[in-house]
Amino acid sequence: MKVWSLSGNWSNKHTIDAHPGYVTSVCISPDGSLCASGGKDGVASLWDLTDTKHLYSLGDKGDEPINSLVFSPNRYWLSVAIGDEIRVYDLETRKLAGVLEAKDLGKGASVTCLAWSHDGAILYAGYTDNLIRAWQVHPEGED
Repeated sequence: MKVWSLSGNWSNKHTIDAHPGYVTSVCISPDGSLCASGGKDGVASLWDLTDTKHLYSLGDKGDEPINSLVFSPNRYWLSVAIGDEIRVYDLETRKLAGVLEAKDLGKGASVTCLAWSHDGAILYAGYTDNLIRAWQVHPEGED
C-alpha cells in the first residue's frame, strides 16, 4: 500500500508492506487516525497513520480473501466481509464481537461490500446473489 501526500507535489510519503499476497480492501477510520487493510490471506491489518506503523492483525491466515472492510462510525468496531459472513471485531479488545450470517443466502453466494449508515445503526451488505441486506444494531440492553 502507498500513502500519498495530497497537498503540494502529490508525492509518495510511505510504502507499507501490508500482506504477503495482494491487498483486496482498504478503509480509513472516521477520525482518520487508522487504516485497515484486508488481503488475499484473509487477515485484516490495522495501521497507525500518524506513524505509518503496523498495530496488529485480526483473523486467521488461510481463510478466504477479505472482500470488504468498514469502520463503524460510532463504535470502535471493524466489520470484515469474508466469504459468506460478516465478522465484527471489537478493536478495544481485539476480539471477534460477532458473526453475521444471512439465513436466506444461496449456496456459493458471498458478501462483496459493506457500508454503515451515518449514525452507525445499520450495516448494509451487498451479496453476490444481487441482494443488499441490512443488519440493525440494537442499543446495549435491547434484544
